[in-house]
Amino acid sequence: MNYDPIILAMMAAFEMIDHASDAERDPDFAVDVQQTMGSYLNELAPDDVREFREALRRISREQLSGHAAFAEYIQDVANRYAPEND
Repeated sequence: MNYDPIILAMMAAFEMIDHASDAERDPDFAVDVQQTMGSYLNELAPDDVREFREALRRISREQLSGHAAFAEYIQDVANRYAPEND
């Protein structure tokens, strides 16, 4: 299965929540969503974390030409949720 579309959808949701104004979303709800998504990511086994990080980096490189800000956001997520010191 190609997980890239699933990862892209998840990253788009993260980005929309991160960059929405308080008028566009309820801050408490946004935090709850991000914490829930993060808790699921924290359940990944170390090998899966490395694979997830590499997928994010690959997707970031692929998005760079047309969506530089989104590519940078994906790279930031890779660093925050899947740091290399695993």
